[in-house]
Amino acid sequence: MPFRGHAGFTSRFQYFWSTWASLLCLPPHILYTLASPVQQAPALRGQMMRGHHRGGVNSGLEELEYHMPHDFEPQTDRDPILPSRVRVKVLSSSKKGHFGKNGTIVFLHGAGGQADEYNHLWKNGEIDLPSGFTIVFVQSPRGSWDPLPSPWLRPTKYGEDQPRTLEWQVNDDVQILKHVLQELQEEAGGYSKLWLTGRSQGACLSVLLAVAGVGPTVAGAFAIAATALPQLQSIPFDGTYTAPSHDKLKGLRLGFYTGDRDTQFTGHHPWHSGGTFPLLKQTLTDLGFFSGDDEDHFWLKEGAGHGGIGPDAHFGADAFKVLFAFILKQDPTKAGVHSVTKW
Repeated sequence: MPFRGHAGFTSRFQYFWSTWASLLCLPPHILYTLASPVQQAPALRGQMMRGHHRGGVNSGLEELEYHMPHDFEPQTDRDPILPSRVRVKVLSSSKKGHFGKNGTIVFLHGAGGQADEYNHLWKNGEIDLPSGFTIVFVQSPRGSWDPLPSPWLRPTKYGEDQPRTLEWQVNDDVQILKHVLQELQEEAGGYSKLWLTGRSQGACLSVLLAVAGVGPTVAGAFAIAATALPQLQSIPFDGTYTAPSHDKLKGLRLGFYTGDRDTQFTGHHPWHSGGTFPLLKQTLTDLGFFSGDDEDHFWLKEGAGHGGIGPDAHFGADAFKVLFAFILKQDPTKAGVHSVTKW
């Protein structure tokens, strides 16, 4: 049951229940045949991390930990539940006090993932981090929801019956992540050095945080296999969220990447009129983004579904190449990943 009273139930959350209902719980672990690798773009390859090569061996990521203040009160105690004292584990490529001068990439895992799987990819040398950057992987502090080890919110097949639960859980996640980002920006050298990224549930949260959750303008957001959460489609004026400022509308870089067969959130392919890309584009355009903008923002991976896009332990780290190309203002279609096209 919720800890706080929530009088005045508004119809907009009933209206958006279908969005909640489509947020998936677990990437499908199906056989997926990757196309043969292609030559990585020389410009991107030339900026890869110092001494770090694909196929090499790295030491593990550094474990950092951030605690929520004692007065933090979650809006709900429904599963997947938050612990009584919320602490957030963050795995970092850099030690405290030694974050990269060029920026810090904050990655949020999907509902079926965990931060530790990226530690495995890192140690195997599969994440070719650009020189001068730090990458951190934030672990959801929530408990399990069988079979999910630690999703960011409840499996949303219950969205039609319990839209408020999902609303509250996202709000709690945003409060927690805002606190973590406040700590990380001090290491990174300011909010303008942060890149908010993730996949699936984590990607949805990263866009929401960048656009309406964090007041200052971060460097950008890059969402892999995402949709527009209800709080992004209609920003609440409740103290948790703020409408994007003029500086944010002009300065925040936004990118989106998914498989062209991903039908998870809307039941349509992402490029379809009822798919996630038109929804995200229209939502952000209505907020004032993309005005007079000549930068590309949307990319598709041919033949990939929601789970097959990665990055994760099952489908590898190729999606990071697309992400890093975007951050470096290079062409993601030439980042060394087969069959990536602009939408």
